[in-house]
Amino acid sequence: MNDYNCFIFLFNSTHQALSGEKAVKEAGIKHAVINTPREFSVDCGISLRVEPGFEGKAREVMDTKGVVYAGVKPYYSRWMKD
Repeated sequence: MNDYNCFIFLFNSTHQALSGEKAVKEAGIKHAVINTPREFSVDCGISLRVEPGFEGKAREVMDTKGVVYAGVKPYYSRWMKD
């Protein structure tokens, strides 16, 4: 069993986070805009949460659209349904 149930896309600016959100939304990828978990140190206070099965597609979509993200981290979210 994994010790994570989602992936968190981290950004260095709100502009990039919102661009990322727009890109994954247009692609039909299930996601959530969340406050950046405090254990991840980045300049932006918002991040995107996606399910593990959509992490690769989300990366592909954002890369294609030129969205710059600071990193992608596996994470255990208590808000995700198991």
